[in-house]
Amino acid sequence: MFKNIAFIVIPIFLYLSLFNFIEEQKDLLLISLILTTIIYWATNIVPLYFSSLIFLFTCLVFSLSTKEIIFSGFSSSAFWLVVAGMLIATAIKNVELNKRFTNFFAFIQNMTYLKILILISALSLGFSFIMPSSVVRIVLLVPFAISLAKALGFEEKDKGYIGILLSFILCSSIPAFTILPANVPNMILSGLTKEIYDYELLFSHYLLANFFILGFIKNIVIVSLIYLFFKDNIKDNKIEKENTTYSKNEKIVMITLSILLLLWLSDFIHKIPPSVIAIIGILFLAYPSINIIKAKDINTVNFSSLIFVAAIISLGSVVANNDYIKDSLLQLVNLYEPSKYEVFDYIKLTLLMSLSGIIITQPTIPAIYTPIAEHLSTISSFSLDEIFMMQVAAFSNVFFPFQAPPLAVGLALSGIKQKYMLKVVLLTALITIVFLYPLEAYWLKFIR
Repeated sequence: MFKNIAFIVIPIFLYLSLFNFIEEQKDLLLISLILTTIIYWATNIVPLYFSSLIFLFTCLVFSLSTKEIIFSGFSSSAFWLVVAGMLIATAIKNVELNKRFTNFFAFIQNMTYLKILILISALSLGFSFIMPSSVVRIVLLVPFAISLAKALGFEEKDKGYIGILLSFILCSSIPAFTILPANVPNMILSGLTKEIYDYELLFSHYLLANFFILGFIKNIVIVSLIYLFFKDNIKDNKIEKENTTYSKNEKIVMITLSILLLLWLSDFIHKIPPSVIAIIGILFLAYPSINIIKAKDINTVNFSSLIFVAAIISLGSVVANNDYIKDSLLQLVNLYEPSKYEVFDYIKLTLLMSLSGIIITQPTIPAIYTPIAEHLSTISSFSLDEIFMMQVAAFSNVFFPFQAPPLAVGLALSGIKQKYMLKVVLLTALITIVFLYPLEAYWLKFIR
């Protein structure tokens, strides 16, 4: 009953609250809709796919943006990578290749849940250095994470199961914001700095400035929180060193995945989008004479999760193309006044950019703030390079899973409830603001 009332009251309350502050009817509707959608996503008052459909439908009916922008989520690379990821996971499961992955953990002596989490975090972070797309990393790792959790005797509702999946998803995406080619916002920032300011972000400088505090230490924070919330005892260790030969279908899937990985890693040479590479792999595995992905497997695709992912991306596109939102953020920035303490100024500016990510989503942060970086530098005591690095601190700090498409993809593929990820992500964000932001401010000053 409460959810039904809240579902109706929230948009009406937001609309009436903003009525006297926003003159243009379209802007008023859009801001009210965005805030309503975010609240629905964050609270699960209604299913995620339902609130996503409401967002897309309302934008379309009231022409709050162009059709191309409203439905851009469905044509995005991330959307089709999720589709491909679901089918790749099915192929891996069909040939039981996922069971082979668990052999990697067989060498751990005196295996404990904490040791498993530490190794997962190290592997996930290491994988971020060689695999450019966080969505692709999650697509590849989630099926193996599920297999590992089950090999340790965990069921889907067990804390241990949830913790293992969260470790793979969070440790392969959030710390990767500090590795230049490893996430989309990183590359947006790099592209815009070159295009607007003729300033090239170097991999080494980017890594030195951000990785130690916002990557390595944050990774430790994430693992610690997962262990705190989801600590469990290994129930039935079925991990054994497997010496049996590989079947024909296992070899086909392994070779296909290896080729896909090689093509993903070399995309800077051939320029083929990751989603196109993934779909080609799916078509090969689904080819009738191969038939590893079967017709019935298409029916297992979680379309409600796909709609959610598409709506997240579309929301970011709508925001990035709305002049009112961009002007409002600029006016907010102009309210900034430097203080006597540089570290407080760092936290204030970075926190402003970070909090705006709740509404505009993470990939949109560099798209909006990089063009005004010179203005931010002028009104503050920070250099242009420091403003760029502050953006990294901002978009690497995620408060809610829906802000970052890789996390939404992880939820879609893993099937775990959003509330479990939210606990870890939100607390990590608060710890980042209170402890890691000051450390990062001093670190930037130290390496200057």
